[in-house]
Amino acid sequence: MKGKFQNIGIIFIPVLLITGLLIFAESYSGLTKKGDTDICLTCHEDKGLTMEKSGKKISLFVDASHYKNSVHQIAECEDCHENYNPDEIPHTKSKQEVNCISCHSEARNIETNVHAKVKCYDCHTKHEIKPAREFAKEQVKACISCHKNQTLQHFSESVHSKNNVNCEKCHDGGHKVKKISKQEVSGLCGKCHGDHEKNFRNSIHQTVMKAGNVNAPTCTDCHGSHTIISGKISVESRACLECHLDEKKFPGENLGSAKFVAHYKTSIHASVEKEGLLEAAGCVDCHGNHMVQNLDNPKASTSRAKLIETCGKCHKDVVDSFKKSKHGMELSKGNDKAPTCTDCHGEHDIQSTQLSNDFSKVNLTEKCLSCHKDGKIPHKNYKGEEELITGYQKSVHYQALKNGNFSAPTCYQCHGAHEMETLDNPDSKLNKNNIAKTCGQSNCHVNQLRDYSGSIHEIGVSKGNIDAPTCNNCHGNHGILSKDIDNKVQKSKDLINLCSTCHTSVELIERNDLPTKVGESYQESFHGLATRGGSKEAANCESCHGNHNVRPSNDSLSTINRKNLPQTCGKCHPGATEVLFTKKIHMNDVENDSPGVFWITRFYVIMIIGLIGFMLFHNIMDFRRKMKKKKTGNNVKKI
Repeated sequence: MKGKFQNIGIIFIPVLLITGLLIFAESYSGLTKKGDTDICLTCHEDKGLTMEKSGKKISLFVDASHYKNSVHQIAECEDCHENYNPDEIPHTKSKQEVNCISCHSEARNIETNVHAKVKCYDCHTKHEIKPAREFAKEQVKACISCHKNQTLQHFSESVHSKNNVNCEKCHDGGHKVKKISKQEVSGLCGKCHGDHEKNFRNSIHQTVMKAGNVNAPTCTDCHGSHTIISGKISVESRACLECHLDEKKFPGENLGSAKFVAHYKTSIHASVEKEGLLEAAGCVDCHGNHMVQNLDNPKASTSRAKLIETCGKCHKDVVDSFKKSKHGMELSKGNDKAPTCTDCHGEHDIQSTQLSNDFSKVNLTEKCLSCHKDGKIPHKNYKGEEELITGYQKSVHYQALKNGNFSAPTCYQCHGAHEMETLDNPDSKLNKNNIAKTCGQSNCHVNQLRDYSGSIHEIGVSKGNIDAPTCNNCHGNHGILSKDIDNKVQKSKDLINLCSTCHTSVELIERNDLPTKVGESYQESFHGLATRGGSKEAANCESCHGNHNVRPSNDSLSTINRKNLPQTCGKCHPGATEVLFTKKIHMNDVENDSPGVFWITRFYVIMIIGLIGFMLFHNIMDFRRKMKKKKTGNNVKKI
């Protein structure tokens, strides 16, 4: 038995020793593995540890504190650095790239995206790898560290950066990074800017892009890709003009060409912009921002039908007046000859009405006449109006303008600049009730308006009397002639005929209960006979009644009031006194108004008729006597 147990011990003891050695070896190996990183760091914590590679010194320093705080703190060096022998220098003769995907299978997509050639540690670093949540906070900084072009460097100043929109919001996550094609841009931006993207889909820009035009702009062409400009002036100066001033893209000189658009840079809209004022009207104010449409589209903001609404965004008061005007009403009816804003002000070359020579009085007149003369626009409301309008060029107003008198009125001062209303509109500047005020406006006929106010004519107009005259009834509408004509006789005769037009009209006299035979009595008076005879000094209507301040004789301010007659007549007849003016000047019933004149006139008439009658009777009787005598003589000769 004893020998038997000895044999078993001889066999079992070696087995136990071998097993124990194996267990100890395994345990020792585990202890050694657990401390590999510490062993590595005993050397690599040395900031001076370097190696030479391709003639350059490379630091092999690893900051232990960063490593132990990284997400890889549970990993050992050899988990990443495979095939390294710490007992040999160098540790490996065949360096292998760290294969992160062997652990991070979720990052496998990186092999097929734009970051395929980018190493993981280029973004995540090597030994101080941060958790994904913390890494996301500095994602932009990490991206910019590689993408150093100028536009990306300014991303931090963009509106996206200020609103916490980072790189992966557009380019997806770091392992799925994709390059965005031009055709994909609007759809991508539309994820956040849906309304703008919807408008852009209906724009001329998107239309030409779909047609294959490589120059057609998309979101990033106007706003930038990473700088993302949102200010109105910046968008226009960096985007719209940068493209539309390119003569290669927009050749020629016609509408839409680069040269045509270039006029904007000298316009009042652009000059205000240069001063940095927000009121500046730029491209998007007129053409829209995302829904820029073809000019042929009737819904386009710059189409003829929509233009006044577009201009009205800034010039509301002006457009409200224009809509009520004759021009505006015709435009709303679809009259293609009715003017709109750009017909007078231009399109891109809009100038200041206060400073530009384009809006001088002479040039404005020519602008109006370019449509309103030579029958270009038919005028249905007044027969012969074409002749009247063309006659303006011969008027004293137009000639004064041509001679440099810029206080002389032009079209807009009488008709209004935008509020050109029809004459039957009570608010029209040329309504009969308003004409005197229009002519008497500041720097025009102020004195004449003062005299006309309170006159018999003005009172009639204010009461709605259609027969009462105002300025244009006497002076005309457009062909107003100068009063300073050399021929005094002709001037006096013309004035008498002008007044007689109303004061000899039977219908007008009856309608207004006016004195009758005023014109006839003047013509038969000493003054009238002298004027008809060619006297340059004889008194006419204006000499006694005045011109603008015509008042009835019972008005104390009237020039023909009995108390004022000495002064009125004294202008021609010095020394005239009130005693001389006891009878009517215009005598309609001479027998009652002036019996002396009546009987003297009768006496002279009877005497003249009697004398002429007696002479005729005498001659007839003398003729009969001679004929009788001649007949008697002939009978004597026959015997």
